[in-house]
Amino acid sequence: MSRLPPSFIFVILVAVTFIQPLAIHMFIPAMPVVKAEFGIGTGLAQATISLVMAVMAVATIIYGGLSDRFGRKPVLLGGLALYTIGAGLCWFAGDIWMLLAGRALQAMGTGCGVVLARAILRDIYGQDRIVQMVAYLTAAYVLAPLLAPPLGGVMVDTLGWRSLFMLNAGLGLALIGVVALLIPETHRPAARAHAAIGMVAGYARLLRDVRFTAFAVQPGLNSGAFFAVATTSAFLASENLGTSAADFGVWFILLASGFMVGNFISGRLGNRASIPFMTVLGCAICVLTTVGMLVGLILLPLSLPLLFVPGMLLGLGQGLCMPYAQAGAMAVDARLAGSAAGVVTFGQFMVPAVAQQTVGMLADGTWVPLIVVMMICTVAGLIAALIAAKT
Repeated sequence: MSRLPPSFIFVILVAVTFIQPLAIHMFIPAMPVVKAEFGIGTGLAQATISLVMAVMAVATIIYGGLSDRFGRKPVLLGGLALYTIGAGLCWFAGDIWMLLAGRALQAMGTGCGVVLARAILRDIYGQDRIVQMVAYLTAAYVLAPLLAPPLGGVMVDTLGWRSLFMLNAGLGLALIGVVALLIPETHRPAARAHAAIGMVAGYARLLRDVRFTAFAVQPGLNSGAFFAVATTSAFLASENLGTSAADFGVWFILLASGFMVGNFISGRLGNRASIPFMTVLGCAICVLTTVGMLVGLILLPLSLPLLFVPGMLLGLGQGLCMPYAQAGAMAVDARLAGSAAGVVTFGQFMVPAVAQQTVGMLADGTWVPLIVVMMICTVAGLIAALIAAKT
């Protein structure tokens, strides 16, 4: 076991989680440019994000179970290697299909970051402090989606969209070295022996528990609404309002800042607020925000504030409830904390992938498909939170 203080390990884990927003959020301003360069439709351009999230979702399930059985560190290193190779393939992509292949490989690796960071924190701090630490991890991690779109927009406008993957590959190589040298193995051999029941059996055990399932799906449903706004706004802003990639990136700060504030509040509250109360509160904010956005778009013409202010409030609600839902899911069976984190993270990627791709397939140049998907996701998220609270 490394003698590094937990606070130092925490900083490294924050850096590890950055690979996910750099793979997703930084690329959002580039989608209209890629669409124009390759001469493709909105749905296929949207797939450069939704494919990443779908593959990432499946990868988190695999990483969570493997880390319970074989340890956190080797699985984390393998994921970082895939992320770096995928970024390199995207860098040299000659057409949309090669780009999508690279994005899929990058996504396979990206899935390791958030799920294993949470599992390692659970190993180090235990259940008593996991809500607080996950909230602080997420609040710090949000610095990446806060800064990634503005940085990505400037890079796209000045250096071209391929420069994004040069940065991704460089970060991946740096993290492989840091993790290999400094991160200890935190999952004890005795705990790994319990995981010998097998990945499938472990997931089946968790999913049979109604409370676990309700907690696990709720963050993904709110994320679905959030990412539907995040990706669809790129096309609405560019094609309907004539917004540049750099300006879009600046406005995107509102979405990420709401998510950061919500997680910071959750971290300050910690165990002083109950898991059921905070999950229901956050989901209720998301539903009310969607209703308010619908009213605003009916009464007023489309504008950047009407896209990004509700997105900020969605991020706030999501940030308030997500750490508590994750903690509630991981508390069901401490021996399967990695698997539980994998299921929760799976939902956080898969549901948004489906949500934003659905909006892309239904795209008609208006905001109507976006609102429909947002309403379905937020209402379903509130129902899941209520089921978890009463079980």
